[in-house]
Amino acid sequence: MKPLLSALLPLLCLASSASAAPQAPVAVQSDLAFLSGPPTLTFAADWSVTLSGQPEAGGALDIAYDTSRLPLCRGTGWTITGFAMSNRGPVQSFPVADATTVDAIAQTQLALAQGGTLELWFQNTDATGCSHWDSNLQYNFHTWVTQNPTISFHPAPAWTYTVHGTLQGGTTLMVDYDIGRIAQCRAQYMNYKAWGTTAYYRINGGLVTMLSLTASWGEWDAEFWRQIPAFIPLPPGPATLELWFSTQDRKGCQQWDSRYGQNYVFAIQ
Repeated sequence: MKPLLSALLPLLCLASSASAAPQAPVAVQSDLAFLSGPPTLTFAADWSVTLSGQPEAGGALDIAYDTSRLPLCRGTGWTITGFAMSNRGPVQSFPVADATTVDAIAQTQLALAQGGTLELWFQNTDATGCSHWDSNLQYNFHTWVTQNPTISFHPAPAWTYTVHGTLQGGTTLMVDYDIGRIAQCRAQYMNYKAWGTTAYYRINGGLVTMLSLTASWGEWDAEFWRQIPAFIPLPPGPATLELWFSTQDRKGCQQWDSRYGQNYVFAIQ
């Protein structure tokens, strides 16, 4: 499921116990210095959001949330709930704070199953029906989760790619493809984007599998497009992986990124 757009519409409320809410979306500030423990995402009372360390698939992400960001809705049974979504996929909810929380800063931890874009947002509710959101003015808070292995395809004009880690049989490969590499075929329909980018792959010359590299965002299917990674389960090696890409739109336009028909070829160990 995807969160209803209506659920993200309430703006953050002003409160005397916290700084004034920002009037524009806040970017996550990163400090990638080495940490002895899991990376930490801190949501401070001044509305700043800071990431310390680098989140990685298969690991954990600590979340430190200052409850003064959502000071209202403190009636009977009040709770602050967090929501997480990876690459526009299913939404996961998790408890952050409630009436039994002692400290102003609530601590919780997320298990990271998948690399790519992780989005977070928060809701404060109580038994009276009061509800307030901390959703970065509907845009949510975004951070990047690495995954090993990953192949990153960089945008034009460089047209390069980078392999991170080892393509080891039995692991899952993340394909991080910049959809700006194919700039053509961008048809719209009734002011909505009516195009998509697709990854194709085959192993040892076998069957071709297609994976979408774009996802919709919002109540309407094509209201906004977001770039998402593709994930390929790698069979036991040794094996050969071929990758290629295309963008197509509703008018029948299709352009390819296939290394001039030779495809991008990688060895699986």
